[in-house]
Amino acid sequence: MNRYSSLMSSSLGNILEWYDFGLFTIFSSLFSRLFFPTEDPQTAMITTVSIFAVGFLCRPLGAILFGYLGDRVGRATTLRWSILMISLPTLFISFLPTYQQIGLFAPLLLTLIRMWQGVSIGGEYSGNLIYLAETAPEKYRATFTAFASMGANVGILLAAFVGILTSQVLLESTLQSWGWRVPYLVSGLFCLIIYAFRLRINETAVFDYLKQKNLLTKNPVKTVFKHNRKQLLRTLGLVCMGSTFYYFSFIYLPIFLTGHLQFSIQHISLLMSALIGLMIFLIPLAGFICDRLGRRKMLLFNATLITLSVVPGFYFLQLDNFMILLSVLFVFTISSSLEQGTTAVAIVENFPPPARYTGLSLGYNIGNGFLGGTVPMICEWLTAKTHILLAPAFYIALCAAITGLVVFFFVPETLGENLNGIE
Repeated sequence: MNRYSSLMSSSLGNILEWYDFGLFTIFSSLFSRLFFPTEDPQTAMITTVSIFAVGFLCRPLGAILFGYLGDRVGRATTLRWSILMISLPTLFISFLPTYQQIGLFAPLLLTLIRMWQGVSIGGEYSGNLIYLAETAPEKYRATFTAFASMGANVGILLAAFVGILTSQVLLESTLQSWGWRVPYLVSGLFCLIIYAFRLRINETAVFDYLKQKNLLTKNPVKTVFKHNRKQLLRTLGLVCMGSTFYYFSFIYLPIFLTGHLQFSIQHISLLMSALIGLMIFLIPLAGFICDRLGRRKMLLFNATLITLSVVPGFYFLQLDNFMILLSVLFVFTISSSLEQGTTAVAIVENFPPPARYTGLSLGYNIGNGFLGGTVPMICEWLTAKTHILLAPAFYIALCAAITGLVVFFFVPETLGENLNGIE
């Protein structure tokens, strides 16, 4: 299989991974009524969101499991297993009995399935980054790797489209009865098709090199914590900005704009969908620019842009003017696109190849699980405790500044670096 077919295979898996992420968010209100006692709707909703968070917290476990496999048996083999492990729980959700049918076993099974999904996803996205980077032409490595981030946004946009389509086409009673199962069933079947397609992808030249030279590490997890602690900490520093800024811009801000500033939910949803659609085109372009200018320049520019723009941007959002709102969100979208198109390749090139899959997966999933996944909660908590409306923006600016400092003092330029990493 040529590199362009491999690019398609990796991107499709990533699309479906984030499609499921977006789908659970869209159906969270419905799931709170289907899988939990309905006497207290608020408690049911909180529990549903908690189950969503459990999936995030399980991702580092998946990072260790699939990272170990990726560094021991190969990148391609591990990507086949990860998409298979994602498809099965997705299919199970489509057949899951409700609370009315099996009582407390319904939320218990939903929790276990989300944990299974979290573990599986822990190795999928980071594995895609590595596979794309290690199979890309050297001159276009950032461009190719950016397709993983692009795929994530396509998946979220696709979930939004399916959510709108099902709510418009199906009656509310039909949607609650069986209609919600259809998107999960279709997703699970597509995952199995992608698994069959991935059976044809080739192993990366980097892993083949390690295998031929007998350079595979016996215990990648031990190698990361014994020899690659510096790279692991650098990865955490690099993802600090992107994970928090993305969830701030596209998860917290819609909540803030509709809840605090009383903007229409429909208008904000359509606007966010349009901006995510725009990112699908901007992220590969950012990767292309990164291949021309270098990693350090782009990372420092991104960190400076977000640090300086997020606080005044968040202030202007509160002026209750739609044109200003549109302008600020457009700037945030460009900033996030530049970050996603650059950070992806930087964290791959940050790790030496023998424990690259394990180290990158751990760093990325710990950063996204504990920093990105907690952004809405921290932002709400900061506003409530400090009574300063700009407090969430100061938090995001701090995270971006941390990434900027990490890059300035500890991240070397890796443009054109040999990914074999061993001469």
